[in-house]
Amino acid sequence: MKLMDVVIPTGVVYAGTVVGEAFRECFTHNVGGLPFCNAEGKVVGRFSLRHTFKSLCLPEDIAHHAHLLGDRICSESAPEVVNGDILKLNVDPYITGHIATVTPHSPVIKALSIMEKYNSSYVFLMDGDQYIGVITRMAIARLLLKYHQF
Repeated sequence: MKLMDVVIPTGVVYAGTVVGEAFRECFTHNVGGLPFCNAEGKVVGRFSLRHTFKSLCLPEDIAHHAHLLGDRICSESAPEVVNGDILKLNVDPYITGHIATVTPHSPVIKALSIMEKYNSSYVFLMDGDQYIGVITRMAIARLLLKYHQF
């Protein structure tokens, strides 16, 4: 199995992109994140659904005490999520510098290992400085099932 067999081509985000546009691209391709590129098109960061939700919607300790939350907490405590205001925000403050990557020549086990190391469901496939797409655990599982008729 080659990583090029499971790559998911996506768009990228740039400075000034709004959260709603980034969410739409992630949703369209069923991926958890996108590369963040500078004006020259070089990948310099990462837009992550998880990090964006964590930054915008969850007070610092809320996840630690999630089991104590009632069913009404979200609608009362995060109106910006319910009314969609977060979709209009600029992605720039929510970009992380960590970029997990593999190359087209990397073995699948390396991609899975990097995802595990960084507790991520995806890595970016890069050929030198050129972004090719996203590799996800789901895409790898889909290909395994396709080839091995389980």
